[in-house]
Order: sequence, then C-alpha cells, then structure tokens
Amino acid sequence: MELTKKQVSITKGVAILFMLLLHLFCTKDYQGLFTPLIIIKGVPLVYYLALFGDCCVAIYCFCSGYGLMCTYKNNPDEYNKKNAKRILKLYINFWIIILLFVVLLGYLTGNSATYPGNIKTFLLNVTTISVSYNGAWWFLTTYIILVVLSKFINKVIQRYNNVLITLIVFVIYCICYVQRIKVVITFANPVLNWAITQAALLGTSLFPFVVSAIFADKKIYSFIYNKVNNIKFKNTLCILGILFMIVCHGFVQTLFVAVFTGIGFIILFNLIDKPDSLDRLLYYLSGYSTNMWLTHMFFYMIYFKSLVFMPKYPVLIFIWLVILCLISSYLIKLFYSNIIKKINL
Repeated sequence: MELTKKQVSITKGVAILFMLLLHLFCTKDYQGLFTPLIIIKGVPLVYYLALFGDCCVAIYCFCSGYGLMCTYKNNPDEYNKKNAKRILKLYINFWIIILLFVVLLGYLTGNSATYPGNIKTFLLNVTTISVSYNGAWWFLTTYIILVVLSKFINKVIQRYNNVLITLIVFVIYCICYVQRIKVVITFANPVLNWAITQAALLGTSLFPFVVSAIFADKKIYSFIYNKVNNIKFKNTLCILGILFMIVCHGFVQTLFVAVFTGIGFIILFNLIDKPDSLDRLLYYLSGYSTNMWLTHMFFYMIYFKSLVFMPKYPVLIFIWLVILCLISSYLIKLFYSNIIKKINL
C-alpha cells in the first residue's frame, strides 16, 4: 500500500505544525515568554519537543518529492504544465499574503519603513529573490527550484542506480550543510553570495526530496508497510519509535540529523492506525498549511508577539497561534479563490 494523496497532505500539514512548535518553543530562555509545565534539569520539556520539529523542512521536502514523482509517473507529458500552474498558484497566494501582511499591516501598525520598505526591497521579496520580510520564507525559493528541477530528477531516478544516486545526494547534503551552518565560502559580490547561499539551501533540501522520489518510484513504503502492518502492537511500537527519536535528538542537538528523523517520522507516523477524528482534524488543518507556514511569523514575532504569548502556557499558545493563522487563512483563501476562478486556474 503506497502513501495516499490524503496521507501525504496530512503529513505535510504535520510538518507545518512542527514548524510552529519549533519557532515558538525551541529556546531555553523562556522567562517572560511562556510558563512551562514540566522542566527537566532547568530545560522545559516543550523545548525538546520543539527541537524535534526541526525536521519540518525534511518532511515537507519528502512529501513534495513523493507527490511530484507520483504526478510524473501518472502523466509525464502534462507534468511541466501542471508544475507551471503549481508555481503560479503558489505565487498568487504569496502575493496576497504580501499585500495583506506586509503592505496593509505594515501601514496600519506604523512599520511601513520596514514593511514594505523601499521599492527595491519590495520587488526582491515579491519575486522571492530575497525573503527579508519573513525568515520562514527562505524555503519558498528552494521549493520552486526543486519543482523546476523535479522532472530531470525523476528521469535520473528512473534511469540510473538509486543506491549511487542516494550516496551522491547525501555527499551533496553533507557539503551543503557545512556551508549553510559554517558559511565557509563567502564572496564580496552580493550576487555570488546569494547564489552560494541558495545552493547550500538547495543542497540540504535535495537529499530528502530525492529519497522520497525513490520511495515513490520503487514503492519502498509499500514494501515496509507489507512487512510490518500485521505485527502485533504495531501502533505502540511506532509511537515508541517516534519517542525514541525525540529523546535521541535531545542528546544530539544538531540540525544535521533532522533529515533522518524526518524520514523516520514519516514512515512511523503513517504506519500508525489513527482515529478517524484525528485524521479529519489533521486533514482539515493540512488544507491551510501553506498559509500557516507563510503567515505565522508575522503573528508570533513581527506584529503581535504579546498577543500570541498571552495564554502563557505552551499548549494554549500553540493552539492560539494555529487559530490566528486559520482566521487569516480564511481571508487569504477568499481572495485567492476569486483570483483563481477569474484567471481560470
């Protein structure tokens, strides 16, 4: 049994919830910010849960690569056309968010000097060449590049040895990870600096993207599912597996392992038989995951930090931020749906 479109959508939505968790609570300096209920040797328990959320990008890359490979296999002739529409729809949604959260809110909150700032800053952000308005937007550029490259990647995966391909992209991942974290190579020229930064971000995202495409092409998840689905206490073992990864990541607190915890989480999470009510809730939230990703930082960091952390307790803060993102998503979707209908997309 392969991952269904619904499962992939839910998993991608969980990745965005992990992102919110990571950005809200992955700090040991919590005094005056929130009140943790459980503290382990001076560190809030929620910190370790949030730390595990650093696998959010790897999960999102995996889901994207998996879905794109399935789309390619179903209709390779229409693949580029579908991807062009996919990117255009993303840009339209993104531009609506810029107008609402950067231009309008920037003016209303008296921050227009920064949001939107000068015309150069605005144009660079609108095209996603720069993402200075919102730090969480960095993945937009990387995602668009991955989508553009995906047809070539899928062809390579279907044609050549997948073990060798995996080894190559893992080496690329290691090199780009060092560049991303340590910034070994720098240039005086800002264009070259931008290019090397984008290359590092792309290289660290390529590994889970390619692995997921291999999963989809070779039906690796089906193989795993058929092997373990009938094991006694499967759900308990999968939950213990996820908890084990959370604990291990608490000891090894490096972003390098996020790609492995991310892939491990995807497999274990989807092997668990979840209640229908939970599936429905997660599927509902997944429909707004892109807007949550693109807007949440405006709430908790840029404009309304005190409002977001007002509930004081982590669980309530998290739920409150999700609600705020959902409310804004309804407004964004209202504009988006009308535009998509008018331009016949």
